Amino acid sequence: PALQRMRVQVFSDFSRAVRQGAAAGRLAATVVSRQERRTKSGSRMGIIGLSDPSGQFEAVIFSEGLAHYRDLLEPGTPVLLMVAAELQGEDVRVRIQSCERLDEATARHHKALRIFVRSTEPLDGIAKRLSGKGDGEVSLILMMEESRAEVEIRLDGRYPVSPQIAGAIKAIPGVVSVEAA
Repeated sequence: PALQRMRVQVFSDFSRAVRQGAAAGRLAATVVSRQERRTKSGSRMGIIGLSDPSGQFEAVIFSEGLAHYRDLLEPGTPVLLMVAAELQGEDVRVRIQSCERLDEATARHHKALRIFVRSTEPLDGIAKRLSGKGDGEVSLILMMEESRAEVEIRLDGRYPVSPQIAGAIKAIPGVVSVEAA
């Protein structure tokens, strides 16, 4: 869901879009390989082998981007890529404009958590997990057993919300469920 909200495409859909005139997009993929070469002008470029659920593909990155993102573009690293593309004959040529770690990107776009509890017992544990800086919103939903009512309390401030934090909160005794919103 986070990837859909971020308008991330799989490569097969993206290349179809490029054939219909698109020139840029977002791809989530795992780095498979990285080769570096010198261009005719003497600067370095990278040829990055990538894999996503739709298959394998290659993208190039030029010297400035390569210097900036080299540490991220290591085999085995899941990344979110902003790419430009053009058709050369039948081939879709992909150029990486920027990239970031996929988990960091999804954490940033994972904007809100709703935490369901039946008592105040888990609140200390929840507060501990939510300490730290973040930009996500958090709501607590107190499920009242007797009256079968729910009271939703939106917490003031911004919190770090990520799939990892949601999982840690879900594991706290007394937390009924955690939903990403």
